[in-house]
Amino acid sequence: MSDPEVVPRPSSQEDTPKESRRHRRVPCSEGTHFLTRQRLHEGVIKNISSGGTYIEADGFFFAGQEITVAGPFESDGREVKQKGAIVRYDGRGIGVKFTKPK
Repeated sequence: MSDPEVVPRPSSQEDTPKESRRHRRVPCSEGTHFLTRQRLHEGVIKNISSGGTYIEADGFFFAGQEITVAGPFESDGREVKQKGAIVRYDGRGIGVKFTKPK
């Protein structure tokens, strides 16, 4: 019995992962504080977009948890508070989707 010939499959758009984000992320390393369940936490914003952010932080968090994040959300760098919800927790930090993206 002979081995079948392996023919490489032509690449297609289906092979390319699609970006599911609607807003472009900007990398950063900005200290922040945020509020969940009436408890204040500290963390570091690692990337940010008008639709959400990723924050490295210690603690126990869960998807669906409401959050208020203080950060540089204005174009002039002023710190403002932005409300949202945690959409994922990976053990190192949290992904946040803002409830009212800019």
